[in-house]
Amino acid sequence: MESLLEKLFDTYGDTVLREQGVYDEAEVLAALDELPLDQGSQLEVCDLLSSYYLRWSTAAFSTGLYLGFSLLQALHQPPRD
Repeated sequence: MESLLEKLFDTYGDTVLREQGVYDEAEVLAALDELPLDQGSQLEVCDLLSSYYLRWSTAAFSTGLYLGFSLLQALHQPPRD
């Protein structure tokens, strides 16, 4: 089951990153073509890199989300005497 943060990343964060072009699977596959690996091994490496990208991106997104919420909360609290 996906966590709420994963769902938020999939619906928002991933779209933003794709628009910025930070991960290009075709570029990864082209680089892997230059290595002495069979096609099955190339696909396994590509899948592994894609998995890391999604995990790291989701973690960074959730960290930024929590930071944003904490900063907003601080702005909405009454000033201390």
